[in-house]
Amino acid sequence: MKNDKTNEKTIEQMMAELNERITWFQGDDFNLDEAKQRFIEARQLAKDITAALDDMQHDITVLSEDFSA
Repeated sequence: MKNDKTNEKTIEQMMAELNERITWFQGDDFNLDEAKQRFIEARQLAKDITAALDDMQHDITVLSEDFSA
């Protein structure tokens, strides 16, 4: 993934973070008081991953069109 910002996470890093968050919901440390906030954070992370994948798909499409021209 191309990063325009040096502090931007890669898709792989975001996926690993999302997996950690999902694991928390399935683990022994789960508690209802934290669940809502963790869910909101996980949902935002999933949206960020989707956006990054959409950007990557767009870049691949543009490159494919450049090579087929």
